Amino acid sequence: MQPIGLAYLASSLHSNGFEVEILDCQTERKRSIPIPPELSYLREFYPFQDKSPFRLYTGFYHFGLDWKEIKRRILDSRADVFGISCSFTPYYGEALEIARMIKEWDGRRIIVMGGAHVSCDPESILKRPFVDYVVLGEGEVRFPLLLKQIMREGVGRLGEIDGIGCRLNGEIRINPLQSFIRNLDELPYPARELLDLDRYQIEKKRSTMMITSRGCPHGCTYCSARLVMGTAFRARDPEAILEEMTDCQKRFGIKAFDIEDDNFTFHQERAKRLMKRMIETYGEETLTLTAMNGVSFASLDLDLLQLMKKAGFKTINLSFVSSDPSTKENMKRPIPPTDFDHILRVAERVGLDIVAYAILGLPGQTIQEMVDTLIYLMGRRVLIGPSIYYPTPGTSLFEECGRDCLLPPHPSQWRSSAIPIETKEFSRIDLLTLFRLARAINFVKGKIDEGELSEGVTWRELLQILKEKVEDEIEVKVNDRDEARRHTSLAIRFASKNRDDTRTWVDLLLLLIRERSFYSLRKGSAGGFSLMKEVSSGKVLDSFFDKALEALILGSR
Repeated sequence: MQPIGLAYLASSLHSNGFEVEILDCQTERKRSIPIPPELSYLREFYPFQDKSPFRLYTGFYHFGLDWKEIKRRILDSRADVFGISCSFTPYYGEALEIARMIKEWDGRRIIVMGGAHVSCDPESILKRPFVDYVVLGEGEVRFPLLLKQIMREGVGRLGEIDGIGCRLNGEIRINPLQSFIRNLDELPYPARELLDLDRYQIEKKRSTMMITSRGCPHGCTYCSARLVMGTAFRARDPEAILEEMTDCQKRFGIKAFDIEDDNFTFHQERAKRLMKRMIETYGEETLTLTAMNGVSFASLDLDLLQLMKKAGFKTINLSFVSSDPSTKENMKRPIPPTDFDHILRVAERVGLDIVAYAILGLPGQTIQEMVDTLIYLMGRRVLIGPSIYYPTPGTSLFEECGRDCLLPPHPSQWRSSAIPIETKEFSRIDLLTLFRLARAINFVKGKIDEGELSEGVTWRELLQILKEKVEDEIEVKVNDRDEARRHTSLAIRFASKNRDDTRTWVDLLLLLIRERSFYSLRKGSAGGFSLMKEVSSGKVLDSFFDKALEALILGSR
């Protein structure tokens, strides 16, 4: 993610007379590191040696600059104040490690921390001795005010600034967040010149994030957007947005724009007006536009989708959540004026691809409901975006998880990839299997898109097609098939070491349907590959195939 929030803060600080640098710690490649003890249970979930097309995570990595390089950059900066972004709860330990590093170097340096996690749980940050101040919500006004107050009088009158937290006489004091920036057009453009712009690309083009509005009036129980940007929807003037985009093109050669709003299409007429002005200014389908943060299908119609296509969108990310209306109601999702299938038909007519995001593992969900959601999306012309629920402090669903003793003990376990929540209705193995099943469905959709499989094929028909593709019998190490089903480390050897890619995915899908279990593809020490049976949920796969064998599978495009 481009640190557009830091770039906004940098420009606001600069306009208030401060010298500013940005240290973007994401600018180096990833490297493998040991799995920490609190995440060791994930070893059985993610076989790192897996080469199959349905593989999930293939390693545990440190992304970006290493700690020594971060420390070197800090020492070279000579900064008086360090503002650290702490956006995601499972990773707040890394943000605190940077704070500790600074304070151990020079305890006189001032450390201010902000970001989504800080806005949701400021006390957890101020309990640490390395952090002097926290900034809640929008920081463009608060951060400069805080620094000016410190320069003038120390911390004596900080009570006059809402959304600021600190320690006074050893006690944590947090001024509640009360105000938000009304006129977003008064903010200076983000200081993109302080970023490595080649680091952020879409379709091999320089890209940047654009924020055209802030605030989300919806109160979804799992989302913390309102805690950071408020519930009042505030939109920028379309002409100001176009001026910023033109500035990005002229100064930085940026040709791709990701609209990162929390609810870009909430005000439908405003979104249409912006798309029309983009088309008038830049022409049809000349820009590359995305909205990776997602769009609510409740605010879409034919006119808006047509305009988005002409303006430069190729794919729309839609928040679908679940096929069960009661789950959406319990999560306080907005009620759309039209149904999801209608929006999909309109998007197909317009020529837009759709990624539909389903949330798996919400408290209150059942295995059958989540299976039904995958089957529903399997039969629609969409790519499935499976998102395993992760608890976010400050949200009502987080509080519910706490009351019901569902939260794992260590915050780093709250990340989506750690499959944080188990209930009496589902286990981590169930969610892992659903996640991998979505990957398998998407793979079949991809084969349909490529013309290798027919549109509308069923799993029963696919089973027959796969059988016909198989020319040799695969050798099973365990002779007794019933025992093979029970044996979690069953390995299947290729009859030929020179299998091509076609035969590999055929074998994997054939085994998935026949054995109702997932297999990984492992490279052998003597060359060639082996198929290894992986941990899977029989409940999930039985539920899926018992209901989906005759269900149609549509491509994603």
